[in-house]
Amino acid sequence: MINMPTVVFNKRALFSLIKDINESLLLEIIKDFKGEIKSISEDEITIELEPDRPDLFSIFGFSRAIRSYINATSCLHKIIKREIPYSGITVEIIQAKIRPFIACAIVKNVNLNYDTIKDLMNLQEMLHNTVGRDRKKVAIGIHDLDRISPPIIYTEVSPKLKMIPLGIHEELSLEEILKKHEKGIKYAHLVGDQLCPVYIDKIGIFSFPPIINSSRTKVTIDTKNLFIELTGTDKRSVEQTLNVMLADFIDMDGIIESVQIRNNNLTVISPDLHPRRITVDLKSINDLLGLNLQIDAVASLLQKMMYEVETASNSELKVLVPPYRVDVLHKVDIIEDVAIAYGYNNLKPELPNIATIGREAEMERKESRIREALIGLGFQEVLTFTLTSERKQSQLMNLVNVELVRIENPISDEHCVYRRWIIPNLLDFLSLNKHRKYPQKIFEIGYVSYPTDINIVVGRAVSAAIASSDISFADIKGVYETLNRLLCLNTKLIRKNHSSFIQGRSAAIMLDDYEIGVLGEIHPSILNNFNIGVPVVALEFIHYYPKYCNSVIL
Repeated sequence: MINMPTVVFNKRALFSLIKDINESLLLEIIKDFKGEIKSISEDEITIELEPDRPDLFSIFGFSRAIRSYINATSCLHKIIKREIPYSGITVEIIQAKIRPFIACAIVKNVNLNYDTIKDLMNLQEMLHNTVGRDRKKVAIGIHDLDRISPPIIYTEVSPKLKMIPLGIHEELSLEEILKKHEKGIKYAHLVGDQLCPVYIDKIGIFSFPPIINSSRTKVTIDTKNLFIELTGTDKRSVEQTLNVMLADFIDMDGIIESVQIRNNNLTVISPDLHPRRITVDLKSINDLLGLNLQIDAVASLLQKMMYEVETASNSELKVLVPPYRVDVLHKVDIIEDVAIAYGYNNLKPELPNIATIGREAEMERKESRIREALIGLGFQEVLTFTLTSERKQSQLMNLVNVELVRIENPISDEHCVYRRWIIPNLLDFLSLNKHRKYPQKIFEIGYVSYPTDINIVVGRAVSAAIASSDISFADIKGVYETLNRLLCLNTKLIRKNHSSFIQGRSAAIMLDDYEIGVLGEIHPSILNNFNIGVPVVALEFIHYYPKYCNSVIL
């Protein structure tokens, strides 16, 4: 079950930030923002939000969006029209591979009290759980700048090194933190057991991302200047998450200063608060929404949603996207905001002028039978992303020169290719669930794709994996034979070695003369690549293509 982000705001503080609004109007606007009111008391309001709008997770971000919506004025100028001075601080990256991407900023002259610290900590954890994928993708550290002694280095060190972690009054080694501290136990799987990522100053370690900060740099109500650092596995997510937090500090009248990040011969300035520019044509807006809006009306609606329109002609608008709007990836996202500002209740639905008789497709019926069979065998279905990284599809699977469908302008190295097979995704899933009890039996039915000389072939694959200390080739062969018999797949196995499996313990799945799948025991080197500590067996086969294609599975 997925827990949606839920925020609890103090009503008096919220209305003091928004101004000129009554409670009934606020409740209507919350619905427009796809929020759901969970409870209202005399002092507090609890709202369930969609995870794609992390800029709404704090009382400052939420009130910023509401003010813009009711006043039809963008607050983007408050960010982009201020110069960001250089703080004089440099962070040097030395040999950081576990969490290779960082972003940093300085915030000065902040006025903190117990409520604002609580709000910041809540925002930090909600960003960890959503954009940060429970700290795997992004982790945030907030420190008292005045307790840090530059120069600052971000590097990886031996787990034998020590620090005093937040909430504990004794010095522990990083290794001990991973074994004894509550956060260390929970997030130990995100760092290696050979080296640990840390931020170090003249005094010593003051941050152990994504686990814990040091007690030395703890933020209190007496803190006036902050050092904010983020680490992660995705550059774009790390940088944009920082922008979400900085927007709140700007609303708190904090002074943002930049940091130089030096990595070998490359130096970048962080943060980057420049807005992105996306061009949207009027025809696309009206066609998608079924409206007949004019340019001026669209520009006004966009201002309600915190955008600024840089230029507009009779047919298109050049829109400035706030740096904290991490959800805006494409012009369709902007069109969605036009619909929200226009009001979904004001859109008039029309029945299509066609008559059809629907029925379940044969492919869907077949997949339902496969799904029921695997669930009957004790497997649990998972759903993973079809876009993934080339590294997971090839190098981590001991494969080279793999032909993959590549994304032309990927927003992340983690989502730069369309998957050719699903087994790497299942291994990644198992890697994230090492703290769960074994055996683990999972499967997925989903799309796969690969390029040919003339086109791109898209098909549906079935993939299953078992992780346990006492499994062998016979276990996954038994799963295959059960599926083959119950579903009348009419396939057979032939001996065949595969680079991703132990030699002599793999086989190809054949349909007529076509190789449509593979099964076997995953090679130990691959288990090591995914940081999995128990044996894994897996199978995968194509069950639907427009026509058979030879050598579909790698």
